[in-house]
Amino acid sequence: MTKYKLLLMLCIALIGNLVHAQSFRPAADTEKILADLRKTSQATTSIQAAFSEEKYLSILKEPEHSTGLFFYQKNDKMRWEQKTPLKYIILINGDKLRIQEAGKEKNVGQAGRMAAQIKELMIGLVNGDFQQNTAFSLACLESNDQYMVVLTPLNRRLKNIYSKISMVFPRNTLRLKELSFFEKNGDKSIMEFQNEKFNQQIDENLFRNF
Repeated sequence: MTKYKLLLMLCIALIGNLVHAQSFRPAADTEKILADLRKTSQATTSIQAAFSEEKYLSILKEPEHSTGLFFYQKNDKMRWEQKTPLKYIILINGDKLRIQEAGKEKNVGQAGRMAAQIKELMIGLVNGDFQQNTAFSLACLESNDQYMVVLTPLNRRLKNIYSKISMVFPRNTLRLKELSFFEKNGDKSIMEFQNEKFNQQIDENLFRNF
């Protein structure tokens, strides 16, 4: 299970601290927010971005920092490439999930159902399908200039790892900017996208080859 906990922490979806100076409150119109987010995600054919990540572990006094590149192509292609401090790549291409760590490909063929759920979650956090994912309950919050969507796991396997997953969307773009995974044991992983480019052509080989 540890391998897939790491995979989810490295995946997907951005991020600075969820609290910031922001004060989030229950959203006044959840359905409208979700509809607007769906409209934006449906109009997005591709994403290219840099990302930074901070991992807060109970065994460490200071957070771990990592950086990398992220690529997404509608509907089901993704490349998550951590470049520092260690090289780690996750490829999703249709129904295929591949992982490379330190130059060596990992065998995920035996992961079966869990690997399929992770792939579905990773893609869903980017393309907006998280709204239809029955493995989570969903709540919307808002501040003066941001929306936050909080996913609480209902699925037993994910529930054993995560207490919640939070996503932050600026009101002026409605694009996923921050993503945080809060683990059941108190650890958390916080990510942020930078230098995003949308709806531009991406080399197909990025989703096929490490």
